[in-house]
Amino acid sequence: MTESNRRNFISSLAGGAAGLAMSEKAIAAGASRAVVDAAKHSPPAEPPRLADLGPAGIVAKFWIDLKIAALTSSPWRKVWLDFHNSQYIPTIGEKFNAEEWGDRLQAANVNAIVVFAKDMHGYFYYPSKYGPVHRGLSLDLLGAQVAACRKRNIHVRAYYCTTWDNYLAENHPEWLVFKRDRTTYLPAFDATPHWTALCLAHDDFVALLLDHIKEFTSRYELDGVALDMPVPIDGECFCAECLGQLRGKNLDPFDRAVQHRHKHELHKAFISKVRDTVKAARPACQVDFNGQCVYGLSERVAYMDSLDIEALPTAFWGYYYFPTLVRYTRNFGVPTYGLTGRFETHWGDFGGLKLPSQLQTEVASIVANGARCDIGDQMPPSGRLDPAVYQVVGKAYERINSLEPYLDQSAPVTEAALLTGGLPLESPGTETNYGLVKLMIESRLQFDVLEPESAWERYALVVLGDELAVDQRLASRLHSFVDQGGAVVVIHRSGLIAGSEESWLERYGFTYAGISQFKPAYFVPQTNMTGDLPTYEYALYEGSSQWKTRAPATTLALLGEPLFQRGPEHYTSHQQTPFDHLTQYAALARSGRVVLVGFPLGLSYFKNGYWIYRRAFQQAIRELLPATLVQSNAPLSTEITLTHQAARPESGRSERYLVHVVNFSPLRHTPSHPDYYEDPIALTDVTVRVNLPIHGVRAKGVIAGTTLPVRPTQAGGVEVTLARVPIHEVIALELS
Repeated sequence: MTESNRRNFISSLAGGAAGLAMSEKAIAAGASRAVVDAAKHSPPAEPPRLADLGPAGIVAKFWIDLKIAALTSSPWRKVWLDFHNSQYIPTIGEKFNAEEWGDRLQAANVNAIVVFAKDMHGYFYYPSKYGPVHRGLSLDLLGAQVAACRKRNIHVRAYYCTTWDNYLAENHPEWLVFKRDRTTYLPAFDATPHWTALCLAHDDFVALLLDHIKEFTSRYELDGVALDMPVPIDGECFCAECLGQLRGKNLDPFDRAVQHRHKHELHKAFISKVRDTVKAARPACQVDFNGQCVYGLSERVAYMDSLDIEALPTAFWGYYYFPTLVRYTRNFGVPTYGLTGRFETHWGDFGGLKLPSQLQTEVASIVANGARCDIGDQMPPSGRLDPAVYQVVGKAYERINSLEPYLDQSAPVTEAALLTGGLPLESPGTETNYGLVKLMIESRLQFDVLEPESAWERYALVVLGDELAVDQRLASRLHSFVDQGGAVVVIHRSGLIAGSEESWLERYGFTYAGISQFKPAYFVPQTNMTGDLPTYEYALYEGSSQWKTRAPATTLALLGEPLFQRGPEHYTSHQQTPFDHLTQYAALARSGRVVLVGFPLGLSYFKNGYWIYRRAFQQAIRELLPATLVQSNAPLSTEITLTHQAARPESGRSERYLVHVVNFSPLRHTPSHPDYYEDPIALTDVTVRVNLPIHGVRAKGVIAGTTLPVRPTQAGGVEVTLARVPIHEVIALELS
């Protein structure tokens, strides 16, 4: 690659800064200059095939989001310090010592914290005129914590619980959310209290919350306000006020879509009022709302200064919630935090503490995906931070602190988009999406998760989720995308026009013929995607659609059927009826720049993890993409991501690409507990190939502090090999 071409390539990235202010509509129309066409810079060489990594090549189209690269600096090492105390806790803060408390945070490399103004029980931790102040509190705990943080230059935010407030729920039953069955979220009188839910449709309730927020924001020198539980629970409410508002507009209150849109409007109005209240009291104070990683974020993000992804992986969220949600939230131009926890299980897990290796693995994955770190802790009622907890937190944050020069303004480099959608306030965190995200990570794809209205045309590849609702407008955009050289993987019912049995894929030679009556059906490859294994009929445990193919489509796998569906009238052996015959339907097929997967791939892989489903997906990628951004011989459990930092001459930083290699090395676990990453087995001789035209780079292993030899590929990319990856390594590819 000539020096002139290299400079042109780099300037094409820098020139993309103009795209920061462009509208989504303009980007969708192909106007973004941050979509890099690298093909014209590639040497005209035939890519070699290497047994360990697969064929080399140069990626022709990828995306660097310059909104991320332009973010101002925000703290990378936050603690979310829960402090919920019921009326049955007699004393609060009796062991609190401001100097010890602040010093312990500082020693643990914490540079931001969330402390409590009001908890979920409804109790305040400062002398509020509104009350109730917790009766066991004898000091201004919030004020003392804020002062300790200011003394140590620790960014401090005040926590305030909104729609979950036991005190208000018991004293204002008229504000309660009602479910469809006319019950509330309050437990039975003889059950242990847990969740409460109050409705934002009540103006007097909202006014009281705003008064509370104004009081503590005005009184204390806060860097931010963090509101918890601001999202209407389940997106529905059937209280008298909500029913009246909807019926007053001649809307059906029993229509889920109507309910979700109504609650979304209530929520937007509330967070707008909160932001106005905070900024009026303290203009520099940041405003954040938990629970925002749900659909419709583009309409709400203007009211937020950052986003927290609450994703404690050893709780019900699991280890694929964060990787899914971060690829959604990082597209909105504000700092994103990944919120894990020190707990062995969930919030309130006193006595639960992860080993340092597990927490280090979790925060490594957080920063590898372009997010900042947030570790959840819960301070005991005494007010004393536990030394063991902060030793573990400190070890995790020591590594992050040393990496920050390689994290600031580092933007993910992506080639693909997973399209997903739903009603406002519904979550992208679904089993289908988890399965597809797992597949894409294991296939080394660099990707984002987007709603269909977003600017997905900037990517080389688009994957449509199992049940994505494709309307006529989206179908038209997809046709144009394919006509312009884009690649699409269509899965299961995303090949249909929403609300119908009509396919939008007829022009590609695909005709829909309904859902197979067999579950499981069988996947029978018609091309080699299983190595040296003989022909076999693989179970599709979650069933399949039926798709007929005609020219120009080519069938890559056929759908097989058993003799009969197992049931009360017909059954055999322990489980499903064995394969009996092939059908004319395609289970996997290609037509030009479109690959059709006939079965619910995401759901199937999430529920079953069957290796043949991964092979089918990877066959689809090979059919559509001549090269991917990253290749590696690392095991499937390894997460590998690519980011980019623009040059900053004023700080001496040259332009560089960064490859994060995160070693998820689990122990075997029982069905009753999640993965624990407690005894990592170091990866050795990990080769990573980056298929970008960046010859002449210098490489180093940032964490190990080693210089890495760079091997150019014949196609124009580069390869490096890491001798050892215990938990996390970052390869810095410095452009000269």
